Amino acid sequence: MDTSQGPLQGVKVLDLATAIAAPFASGMMADQGADVVKVESPGIGDVMRYVGSSRNGVTAMFQMANRGKRGLAVDLKQSEGLEIFKKLAADTDVLVHNFRVGVVERLGISYDDIKAINPNIIYVSLYGFGHTGPDANRRAYDNVIQAFSGVAYNQANIETGEPTQCYQAIADKMASMNISMAISSALYARAMGRGGQHIRMNMVDSLVHFLWMDVSDTATFMEEGAQLGAQVAKGVPLMKFANGYGQSAPVSDDEFHGLCAAFNVDSRSEPKVATVMDRAMNIDAVRAMVQKVYANAATVDVDEAVAAMVAHDVPCAKAMDIKDLPDHPQIIANGTFVTSEHQVAGKIREPRMAAEFEGTPAGVGHGSPSIGQHSDEILKELGLENEIAAFRAKNIIA
Repeated sequence: MDTSQGPLQGVKVLDLATAIAAPFASGMMADQGADVVKVESPGIGDVMRYVGSSRNGVTAMFQMANRGKRGLAVDLKQSEGLEIFKKLAADTDVLVHNFRVGVVERLGISYDDIKAINPNIIYVSLYGFGHTGPDANRRAYDNVIQAFSGVAYNQANIETGEPTQCYQAIADKMASMNISMAISSALYARAMGRGGQHIRMNMVDSLVHFLWMDVSDTATFMEEGAQLGAQVAKGVPLMKFANGYGQSAPVSDDEFHGLCAAFNVDSRSEPKVATVMDRAMNIDAVRAMVQKVYANAATVDVDEAVAAMVAHDVPCAKAMDIKDLPDHPQIIANGTFVTSEHQVAGKIREPRMAAEFEGTPAGVGHGSPSIGQHSDEILKELGLENEIAAFRAKNIIA
């Protein structure tokens, strides 16, 4: 899919980050048409090149986070490598990094260093725990941030109370989305004449902000008298059917009574569950009613059960195995997945960006770059064509 007409066409991005959170953010910008240069050290490069499922040495995670980017391998610890980077940074719009506290200062590429040569830069620093405070210097990856931010206890086993974690990189991906949104906001502010700026973000804040609204229980209220009501996404086990699983979300009165009716449970005659306010005040009665629904549902074919709930206009869905999603009629209708030919991994399938821009369509760019794949191309654009051989001989570039 072509990205040349995307809403960020013309925006230049330098991606100095590794792992998932920050690279995925700049990857979404590449989908929207931005020219993203992934800067790696010669040699091993980004650790995500070696983690997870792969084909011909290309991992699925690296591809998803880095598709559509150009690859530059340069040693920033050598003075000539640093000069190459600064020459590139002088003519860029956005710089993203996830180095630990103090690293960019030691390298000479801090916000102040780059601002001195490019006052309009949007400079993004992503940290694990934060850029100040007692834990600022600690290493952090997704599962560590999940534990610290409250995810593990929020996902606790309903019966045993034992905390557990999401089986996906939720902290990384939420940080990615927040970074991408923040960059677009900063670019808009700059376009309105408010200049460039430094954006600091950490994974803890990103995940706490994501969690708090619907799982904070009474912790939101700082004065006495707060009451615990029905929880939107807590304590709602999957519905087990005769040959599969599914889920429902009966929020309104019609939806709740429709769910009960779909499985031949009489809820209309019980005043304690009549309205959403009644149900909020009578949690035990609601649970007893839902238990009857679940007991009846366990004897019904999963597709028939979903059809019965749909007939009563109940929000519901069959639980799908992720590997089956590409062939589902709704996913096909959405055009969720696109296929392309990766220069190393071969034919691949991956989801497009979620947002569909009618006027400035986003796309899915070329395959993720190998380490330094576009180094020569980028140096030629900087007017350094005659120095390429010497740089490579000194291991300044790769």
